[in-house]
Amino acid sequence: MKKIVLFFILTSSFSSAQILDRYPKDQDDYHGGNIQFYKDYHKVLKEKNLKPCDDKNEMYSFKLVVYPDSTVKYVKEENEETLNRNKCTHDLSREVAKYLKGWKPAEVDGQKVAAQTSFWIIPDELFGELPEGYDPAKDYKMPEYDGGINNFRKKVAKSVDLSRFKFKSTVRLQVRFIIGIDGEMSDIQLEQSSGLKEFDDMIVKSVAQVKNKWTPANIHGRPVKSRFRLPLTISL
Repeated sequence: MKKIVLFFILTSSFSSAQILDRYPKDQDDYHGGNIQFYKDYHKVLKEKNLKPCDDKNEMYSFKLVVYPDSTVKYVKEENEETLNRNKCTHDLSREVAKYLKGWKPAEVDGQKVAAQTSFWIIPDELFGELPEGYDPAKDYKMPEYDGGINNFRKKVAKSVDLSRFKFKSTVRLQVRFIIGIDGEMSDIQLEQSSGLKEFDDMIVKSVAQVKNKWTPANIHGRPVKSRFRLPLTISL
């Protein structure tokens, strides 16, 4: 008898052949961590007399790559709708980043390496007086599925038909998808394949067929887009 084991990991990472998709655990991407990053961001806004955004509801996940020499490169926003909705915050963050000096490269085996990172930018809060220890990431609330994650897990497993496939050993694959601010899933794809396209397609289809919207992730009550990784282990 075959069984399918599902579990979930929340992430906001992206793949790259030469750049780490995230910082190694317990490593800071900015000297002094997130708290110092937001202090410096706030300081630049004031010193450079930059203008706040007209839309007080704008918030944006500002993504960039930090290189071994502490220089940075912005990651292009692939979702045009997200960019248009947060154009002011996007442009403001690129301007502020020019003046930030605290970038800290990631390290692997004692060697500095390029790695991607991101920061939630909420201009309406950053132009005001920052409370001590300000860090939006600390107030991040994970997305929720109606009936809980176990309910989502059961619905995915119910659509997976293992009777048509035979595996000689344990198969591990990983599905990735986005939960939008409207609670809809999108961009469902495999990050790790079983090696059998027909089986991979069935897994992606099984996830896509799960109905009911998610309650999106949020920061300070503001809904935000999030990315899930769904690792699967299939064994005899």
